[in-house]
Amino acid sequence: MRRRTTATAAALAATVALVTACGDGAAPDGADRPAEVGYWLWQDDATDPVWQELVSRFNAEQDDVRVSLTTVPLEQYQDRLLTAAASGTAPCAARSKDWWLGQLAPQGVLADLTSRVEAWDGAADVIDGLWDTGRLPGGDAVYMLPHQYVTIWLYYNAAHLAEAGVEPPRTQQEFLDAAGALTDHDAGRYGFDVRGGAGGQDQWIAWMFAGGAEVVDADGAVVIDSPAAVAANERYLSVVTELDAAPPGSSTAAFAQVQTNFAAGTTSMMMHHPGSLDAMRESLGDDLGVVAVPVADGADPATLTSMSGNVVLDSCPDQEAAFTWISWLASQEPMHQMSTSGEGQLPVLESVASAEPFSTDPDLGLAIDAARTARSWPALPGVARLAATEFQTQVQIAMQGQQSGVEMLGRLADLLRED
Repeated sequence: MRRRTTATAAALAATVALVTACGDGAAPDGADRPAEVGYWLWQDDATDPVWQELVSRFNAEQDDVRVSLTTVPLEQYQDRLLTAAASGTAPCAARSKDWWLGQLAPQGVLADLTSRVEAWDGAADVIDGLWDTGRLPGGDAVYMLPHQYVTIWLYYNAAHLAEAGVEPPRTQQEFLDAAGALTDHDAGRYGFDVRGGAGGQDQWIAWMFAGGAEVVDADGAVVIDSPAAVAANERYLSVVTELDAAPPGSSTAAFAQVQTNFAAGTTSMMMHHPGSLDAMRESLGDDLGVVAVPVADGADPATLTSMSGNVVLDSCPDQEAAFTWISWLASQEPMHQMSTSGEGQLPVLESVASAEPFSTDPDLGLAIDAARTARSWPALPGVARLAATEFQTQVQIAMQGQQSGVEMLGRLADLLRED
């Protein structure tokens, strides 16, 4: 997933055209001009020029469509997109996270892309399991074209495991046994950070999926409080409540603290995605190892995939032009360029995943293989509130012993059902 030297943010900002949606998709005055497609995005790495490089390349290749970019800060992005849709100033196309669909699609903000996807000659190249990231729970309609994603895996410190005489865990019971064996309070060393603070819902749900739980069933009904989910959640909570194998502050920790603890050797295992791979290789060198998220005994492999895809707004007057742009982004050469940039993540295309550097790096190969059986947060409206506050509240109360794991899951399930 890497990773090249990038230009400055100032250079990028100087080339990005900020546009409103007025006139998107229409050539002015009936002239024989390209259809104008306004495209909104956020940037994870504002210094990387890859987005402007791609739009410049697209515009140079296309006679019938011209794309202009608007960059919106991620923390403002979803609210601004909803506001623009309500006021009639939405762009023709936009970048989107998978779980945002639950707030956008039911309100009629997004175009149904199903027929265009079925006619698109690149559809068969998309890793099959990733199509569900663009659908609503229990539905078949495609509202988002997959683009870039990550999968959660387990990092481990091989030297610590060797000292403790344990193997990299493949099952959740092996993980718990290892977490206990790796913990030495006197030495200030712990098995694992549970990350009960901001963003912790992603590593938790990856564990839950691997433990045999689901958030919704095939019909879209919320089942996060099922018996399998209760059992998986109890195993997760036991890192704190029974094993005392998490470092101080872990129940409220966000990612920065979790990463710092693992890099410093305070913890021996960390759950995250390949976005940390380069930094952890630099910190741990040959002592770094990665394995799939440990599964429940007898369970099939599973983890969380988190997708950033592209959508077409229903208000766009030329949805075909907008789809031309987002499907071009999902073609082989643009996909490889994005996925090997500092801004990029894992490629959704089998053809790109089978090329370098993904085919020659066994760790990246593991992440891509995980996508074939991974699940995503379902596109339910309540997921936004769960991620923002409710998961942190409920998991922290449970880790403090002030409510049971069953009560924790019941409250999260109620939230997802009511919204």
